[in-house]
Amino acid sequence: MYHPFFQFFLPRVGQAALAVVLYLNFLQIPPLEWLAPWPLLYYGVPLLLVALLAWFARDPLGLGIVLVGYLTALYCLGNLTGVAARLLGGPAWRVWRALWLDGMTPWLLTGLVWWWGRRRARRLCTTRYHLTTKKPLPGGKLTIVQVSDVHPNPRAAMHSGRIPELRAKIEACRPDLLVFTGDIFDEFTEPEEFAAFATLFGELQAPLGKYYVLGNHDLFHHWREPSFDRAALEQAMAKAGVRILEDTDVLTGGVRVVGRKDYLYTNGRRFTAAQLLPEGPDDHYTVWLDHEPRDFKNAAAAGADLILSGHTHGGQIWPAGAVGMAARNERNYGKKQVGAGCTAIVSGGTGTWGYRLRTQGKTEIVCITVEQKA
Repeated sequence: MYHPFFQFFLPRVGQAALAVVLYLNFLQIPPLEWLAPWPLLYYGVPLLLVALLAWFARDPLGLGIVLVGYLTALYCLGNLTGVAARLLGGPAWRVWRALWLDGMTPWLLTGLVWWWGRRRARRLCTTRYHLTTKKPLPGGKLTIVQVSDVHPNPRAAMHSGRIPELRAKIEACRPDLLVFTGDIFDEFTEPEEFAAFATLFGELQAPLGKYYVLGNHDLFHHWREPSFDRAALEQAMAKAGVRILEDTDVLTGGVRVVGRKDYLYTNGRRFTAAQLLPEGPDDHYTVWLDHEPRDFKNAAAAGADLILSGHTHGGQIWPAGAVGMAARNERNYGKKQVGAGCTAIVSGGTGTWGYRLRTQGKTEIVCITVEQKA
């Protein structure tokens, strides 16, 4: 669990600050002028509205606080722009007054963000990458499908009702290798969801195997007690034919798959890249799985040809997602060349965490085709 200071106290301080900003803006809404002769109503109605919003945003990790945050940010941005327009005067002030709609514009824009963000979260994409290598591959070609950060939850983007769509997209790629790069489950995953996705993973076929590295939400980093424990996860994955890799590697069809323990889960106390592959680069094409996008250069130096990570969700909520870059993640989303012979790819996640909203990144499976070139 997180420290109570971060889990409860700090969010409440932030909510109080947001409430003050909103209250001062609500006092300016034109309909309140009708209540001016009755000060109790004039000052009380905005207070009631703020209280309703506070109730809506009562969960420090919920959708409500995100939407109220957008509303507050839009009001703050609008106020600053309004001050600039007033100073400029003339046409600038008149245009601003027309666009501001007497303070209703932030509400309209927040509604638009909600509608657009929900559609964006639900749209499951297949993102394709094409790579080449001089190393030998089985049949000269390798197709890898990466599933990451599913976070199954009926309130989030991915849940058991979407399993047919997810299965169809994975099977359409016809993967030789299927990899799960962490946070496949989390503390909000109910037993029914856990069982449904474990069954799906068992039904999926990949000739070179199915491999899983744990993320920070699979077995720890919880805001509440999960419905499953490590033993249940290990048993379900074993039954599904999915091998969990923790600071170890496996050779399958001439391809090496390396799976690292999660950095947060171990507090950084895990094997170094050099310890995982002490003999360094060789002729085996090496797929390196690490939930968090960290330590790219050391992984490449140890022999990784392709590094696959998740964790960041491509940001998920803008601009808060930029924090991912400040948290020592080396890539927030997409493909990055690491040195001359290694490529790193960070997935935006096959689901969303906590709620069905995405204003940054995309919900996706990643399909990578690697071709052997002379």
